[in-house]
Amino acid sequence: MNQPGRPKVGLFAGAIQQYWTECGMDGLPEALERDVRRLRDRLERDCDVVYPFLAVDVDSAARAGGIFLAEGVDMVLIYHASYVDDAMTVALLREIRGITPVLFFSQGLDGIPSDLGPVEAATCWGVNSAVQMPGSLKRLWPESRHGFVFGHLESPAALSEIVQYARAARCVKRLAGKRVGVLPHRSAGVPMYDTYPDEARLIGQTGIEITYLYIHELVERMHAVRESEAEALTDELYATCEVVEPPRSEILLAARQAIALERLVAEKGLDALAIDVVPGLTPACGMLPCVGMARLIDAGLVVASEGDLAVSVAGLIIGELCALPIHFWEHSMFDEERNWILGGHEGGSAGFRMAKKGTRPLLRSTQYINFGRTPGAPYYGVLPEFITDPGPVTLLTLFCGQKGYEMRIARGVSVDTPPRPVHYEHTIFQPNIPLQRYFERIDAVGTCHHFGLVHADLGGEVEKVARILDMELVYLTD
Repeated sequence: MNQPGRPKVGLFAGAIQQYWTECGMDGLPEALERDVRRLRDRLERDCDVVYPFLAVDVDSAARAGGIFLAEGVDMVLIYHASYVDDAMTVALLREIRGITPVLFFSQGLDGIPSDLGPVEAATCWGVNSAVQMPGSLKRLWPESRHGFVFGHLESPAALSEIVQYARAARCVKRLAGKRVGVLPHRSAGVPMYDTYPDEARLIGQTGIEITYLYIHELVERMHAVRESEAEALTDELYATCEVVEPPRSEILLAARQAIALERLVAEKGLDALAIDVVPGLTPACGMLPCVGMARLIDAGLVVASEGDLAVSVAGLIIGELCALPIHFWEHSMFDEERNWILGGHEGGSAGFRMAKKGTRPLLRSTQYINFGRTPGAPYYGVLPEFITDPGPVTLLTLFCGQKGYEMRIARGVSVDTPPRPVHYEHTIFQPNIPLQRYFERIDAVGTCHHFGLVHADLGGEVEKVARILDMELVYLTD
């Protein structure tokens, strides 16, 4: 998979010019520029940096903000190279108009030397205005938000946190306008009140767009798939997977449906799809769309079962942070002795490329064996079965609480173990706390039972996305 794009950071460095125009500290601008270059050089390892000039008064602070806006930066890092008055800060913030600001609480010197001159000392006077700035903003605009990083200019931890903020800001910026398709609605076959969405609130908090698709649109595109196209994909599935129960006729139907689903999603310009398969879609199409869902995930889309709109958006967030595929995951069984939880979802919950290296995906029947009592549905159905790669994982879901959507996050590892014959894609998750504490935490705070799982440790980035969106974040494992 591709790496996430480099975030674009506007570097605002400021200092009131009175120090050298009225107080005789002629060497201070050069010393401040030296510090800013150190910071810029470190940031450019991971970010594209826009640094216009050292802002020295209200007018230059406003001009810097205008440049950041014109350059389309994802985040503005505010570094008080020396003391910055509030009028300069206000001028900057009014210009950047919604771009995420992050206050870098730092100084030019590493520590407090026993002997230093006035110019050296002045490279640290921004500590004073950095303390002042949050209090002033709370008085001016009580609802204003900004990120915060503390540390020395060359501190690896501080620089890492700045980069996390930059990635989070880029994620939030790109989240706005993402198109999530719902096909055709929330879970109707089995009511799941924890997943019932508040579409308007979700749009308001994240900036996504929602569109609804209809079953007949998929059926029409299935009829339009040429036989040769379906046969070609069927041959590909036989070449890349081990077919266990389903006959070729059902693999062919699954291939036809997969092609149709891919075309429908492309025509609608979707970034994510929340799809519900019963009671309407499967009988109308004659097949669970699991093969098509898995292929969409391979193509970079976020796909959530049972019409789960909130997990679709959670998947967009974590996918934007790391450009990795998202596994639609729920708890299925646990092993208390080994601190394991097996989870996944009934088919189409992970891309084929997520299968553990060295293993071959299987194509199985449904775990329910047949839909014999569902008119129009096949006897077997076609579901991918495999276990995902081992390594660090992050689980994220959005939970609709009383004050709007909140984040629930869990961290741990995907266990390196053979796949289980469960008839769906699965990950065995080992949280970084004992299972009893984990489930007690879930009981205490409440959560949606579906999660987006990604093979990366994204705790720091997700924290910052939550802060930028002003969305409560609750850890289930920390």
